[in-house]
Amino acid sequence: MRRLLCLFAVFVAGCSLFGDSDDDNGAAPDAEELSVSGTTIPQSVGLVRVGPSAYDLVFSCVDGGAGEILAAGVGRDVNNKPVHAFVQAYVGEPYIGLEVGEEGEEVLFEPRLGVLLDFTFEHDIIRFDNVDFVTELNIETGEYTPAGIGSVVVECRSYETEIPDEILE
Repeated sequence: MRRLLCLFAVFVAGCSLFGDSDDDNGAAPDAEELSVSGTTIPQSVGLVRVGPSAYDLVFSCVDGGAGEILAAGVGRDVNNKPVHAFVQAYVGEPYIGLEVGEEGEEVLFEPRLGVLLDFTFEHDIIRFDNVDFVTELNIETGEYTPAGIGSVVVECRSYETEIPDEILE
């Protein structure tokens, strides 16, 4: 199931909306608006931290009902490399996937297996604190490379019924 969700993150890799991240002060990006099918909606935004690195991203949030929220985010790191995030705030099945880098050179950050991944969802804000991120995770053996403790904060300013095609292109 976990790797299936990662495939979604790779699917998001074709995204065409990117936000710049020159700011590492911990605040969400400035409020912007996105025009989708002639309707202007506020962009959802978020900040993902992995160890000393921080990524400001533009997100699309989907309310799956029963308190389950899915968010897909895109942006660029300080070296102008693409960044894609997949956040699943589901009770019993939370997940975070963060992919950084150009095609063929991506680094996938995921939570370490066997560690409780706890989140809150209040006032349209998804928050994961103290996430033990790893890379090169082998789900069969459990082996990994530590990447650092981090956090995820996504402010869902609007909701879609599904991730918009404009985000997935």
